[in-house]
Amino acid sequence: MHNFFTPGTSPQSADVTFALTGDPRQNSRALRQLRLLSDLDLRILVFGLGDPSDIRDLNIRNVTLQYLPRPAGKGPRFFWHVHQQFVSALCNITSSVYHASDLYTLPAMNQAARHHRAHLVFDSRELYTHLPAAIRRPWVRAAWTAVQHRYIRQADCVYTVSESIARHLRRHFRLNTVHVMHNVPRPRNSVPGNSFRKHFGLPPNIKIVLHQGNLQPHRGTAAMVEAMRHTADAILIFMGGGPLKSETQRLVSKSGLDAKIRFMDPVPPHQLLSYTASADLGLTFLDDCCLNHRYALPNKLFEYLAAGVPVIASDLPEIAKIITRFEVGCVVPSGNAAALGQALNHAIKTPELRKKWTQNTACVQEFFNFATEAEHFITPYQNLLNR
Repeated sequence: MHNFFTPGTSPQSADVTFALTGDPRQNSRALRQLRLLSDLDLRILVFGLGDPSDIRDLNIRNVTLQYLPRPAGKGPRFFWHVHQQFVSALCNITSSVYHASDLYTLPAMNQAARHHRAHLVFDSRELYTHLPAAIRRPWVRAAWTAVQHRYIRQADCVYTVSESIARHLRRHFRLNTVHVMHNVPRPRNSVPGNSFRKHFGLPPNIKIVLHQGNLQPHRGTAAMVEAMRHTADAILIFMGGGPLKSETQRLVSKSGLDAKIRFMDPVPPHQLLSYTASADLGLTFLDDCCLNHRYALPNKLFEYLAAGVPVIASDLPEIAKIITRFEVGCVVPSGNAAALGQALNHAIKTPELRKKWTQNTACVQEFFNFATEAEHFITPYQNLLNR
């Protein structure tokens, strides 16, 4: 393994320097992109936030992971410290491409790219100027809008997760360099097993409803808990962490729903689909509170479908388009716990409907397949590297 970076050393080099405000080991989209870049036989240095003394291997050929200390707190001070850390680390690194895997690393990566006369890539995995955190906080939205407006047009290539976000970026920032890479996972052997039933000791007659991913504000957590109050013969499993996990656990206990709702820590990305495939239904229930959610196509949607699990979701345009077109589940009004409970009950009590939805997931996998999405990612990258 190449040791690209040690603080205080002379400048080092990599073909691609890749930065993420978080732990790359837990980020499915980042891992997919890194494996694709590795397939091009590129040397890649990845910066994330964590314990610098924690030496971890991403188990991807030619990829080295370097943690920077995660600053305390949140808000502007947190992001300022993050920016300073990335600027300091990047001054020792010479690359052909600097890849900002989120908006928060984009200013530092732009500075490095300009200094080294290299290419800049930005993955707008969210519509950062319209996130839930900016709801009723116009100063927050204004600040990130200013950051994105200043730096996004410096990028040689911009990626995003849905066509709606791509259209928004093209229109508002006058970009012609935006490419859509959907969050489609690599194909894996995800034959339904008994992972969840074994883990929780569930009888075979109980249907498993799964919500995977972090529990965060505006993701419909309370509505999903309330829906289970009116749902029979099913268990809801929240698989993931997040800032609302403890609060949700308290809500479940207070509601007397401990027997119907269980919690499980996240599993490593390479094990995820084998667990997902053991569920009967998947949930994604984003609140319709901002453009980022309206335009979202989250990882979990494609992961459910790749595992052959039908989906019940909030009626948001991009998500609903896939579910209704391919008939792989149903959509209900965002935030409506009663409607969600009714939809769950109907699906649980109608095995022939679930069977039809499950069979139809194969059609989604043919249309949204990893090979196509990989090409959408790799081709613009190769064009940059060949300039």
